[in-house]
Parts: sequence; structure tokens; C-alpha cells
Amino acid sequence: MGSTSNSDTVSLAKGSWGDLEKEGAMEPIHLFEKAEFSKENFVPKQLYIGEAGAAVLICFEPGQVMPIHPHPGALEVILYGVEGEGTLAIGNEEKPFKKGDLIFCKGEVPVGPRNTGQGRFVVLVTLILKKLVSKEG
Repeated sequence: MGSTSNSDTVSLAKGSWGDLEKEGAMEPIHLFEKAEFSKENFVPKQLYIGEAGAAVLICFEPGQVMPIHPHPGALEVILYGVEGEGTLAIGNEEKPFKKGDLIFCKGEVPVGPRNTGQGRFVVLVTLILKKLVSKEG
């Protein structure tokens, strides 16, 4: 697993559905191959953005924290603990969050993971985007 420069933001580029339409399925994304860590700051790794959502892998060294923030463009946010342990701030609460845990919350609810463990902490964040699921009428 490599390292990357210090970055607090994730730039989400438009994904392609071309392979899905042509082949009927997309290639699997191997999360542990995509993980990157930096001693300076947590590392957000864009995995995909498509017609209905986006996925970002957030990688933390011990002690690193992502500031609590909402996702105003998302209808829902799904967080999954991929590796390690820490806490997850959700609104005004802070809950233990570890490998294998899954949490669903509304996009307007501020969230922020923190690595409180001794090892690395990896969280997969999936966003269900409002603009892509709202009905036009």
C-alpha cells in the first residue's frame, strides 16, 4: 500500500457506464489494493462515481481524524468498516466503529470517522446521490 500527498478533499470524476452496458457487469474493485496511507493526514481514495452513487475509501493511520461534515448532495450515506477500529461521529453522538460494522444515515447528518485504535483504520463510504434518484416531474 502506497502513500500520497496531504489532501482533505476528494475530487469525484464522472464514472463510465460503458463497460456495464457492453459486458453486463463491471470489474470488481479490490479495496486493499486501492488503500493508501500517509503519516501526515488521512487519505480519501475515490473508487467510483456513477449514475446513482459514489464510493470513497478513507484510510487512516492511528490518531488521524476526518472533520465531521454533512454530504448535502447525498440522500443517504452508507459507511462500512473495512479494517481496524475507531469511532464515528454522527451528528452529536460518537459511536464505536470497527471492521465489519455498517451504518446508514441521511446525507444531511454530519459524520466524521476517527482512528482511535493502534493500527490502521479503513472506512468505505457509499453515497446515494439526490440528483440522480429524485424524480423529475
